[in-house]
Amino acid sequence: MVPLHPQRCADEPDLLRWVIPADLLDSVGVVAAAPPPLAGLLADGTLAELRLEPAAVVTRLGPRRSWIDQGPRVRGALHAALGEPDGWHVVPDSGAWAGDAVLRTLAQQLLDGPVGQFAAAHGGRIDLVEARDDVVTVRLAGACNGCPAARSTLHGQLERRLRQRYPALRAVVDEPTRSIRPAPR
Repeated sequence: MVPLHPQRCADEPDLLRWVIPADLLDSVGVVAAAPPPLAGLLADGTLAELRLEPAAVVTRLGPRRSWIDQGPRVRGALHAALGEPDGWHVVPDSGAWAGDAVLRTLAQQLLDGPVGQFAAAHGGRIDLVEARDDVVTVRLAGACNGCPAARSTLHGQLERRLRQRYPALRAVVDEPTRSIRPAPR
């Protein structure tokens, strides 16, 4: 069974964020179709909205519903649906700010996880500089800085994996490291 942890949203009592393992679902955005029985909860109005975030499923209750009454039913349906990762159809978020935040989170997860571990195993490091307008900017450090294979690592490891999770990605670029030179005398 997939581990789930509910988080309340203090300013929106009808919203509940279910934290899931980060690598479970690869998409982010509004869920247009979900596997049964979660699809049934959307159809019968128990849930008004489903959204995928990196490492979370956000659920909004329908009108005149309460988490006390519906929480166990939603949890059970969510467990069943998470067992069918291919049954989710997600429409990517619109709006640059939402996309930038999602892209930044996904890139950081990869850099903290498999891509960062790959670079560290070779004596290097890849730091996230920014994620804006569907472009991720990173800085190469350690053995990665100046390494002939760094471009291959960026595109074959980071960009490929990031594009799987965020199809709107335009590019991954590296920001050159600035060398500090002493002032001439």
